[in-house]
Amino acid sequence: MIRSANHEDVPRLIELGVILHSTTSYASMAYNHAKAAAFLHGLIDSPNGVLFVSEQDGVIIGGMAGGLVDQWFNDDLIAYDYSLFVEPGKRQGFVAARLIAAFQAWAKMKGAKQIQMGIGTGVNIEGATRLYEYMGLRVTGPLLMQEL
Repeated sequence: MIRSANHEDVPRLIELGVILHSTTSYASMAYNHAKAAAFLHGLIDSPNGVLFVSEQDGVIIGGMAGGLVDQWFNDDLIAYDYSLFVEPGKRQGFVAARLIAAFQAWAKMKGAKQIQMGIGTGVNIEGATRLYEYMGLRVTGPLLMQEL
């Protein structure tokens, strides 16, 4: 089941965030639990933020965080993802697709003209790209990173 997150979900989302962080290109950076929790609470409270969770048998197994901003050169709205994550043992099936579909519906309801999603984790880039394309997104360019 996909639903909007509430404040009581944040501790479990932080647990999932630790797993995400440790297995991605961000692993070389510190993970600040308190800051991450404050950020997620802020998304729940913000009219321009969204946080969805996927539950299985009453346990949160994944989530998607996103936001909404106006384009820098006009007033059109863009919905973008902060993170999409499904617990490693629960990735078979359609959990990620359902989270993306919820995000797409939210973006449309909010009046967004575009959705932009990226893959900044360095994990399963080809598979994630195929999923995003299946969900109607198209590749418009790479996301590049440099460690300093």
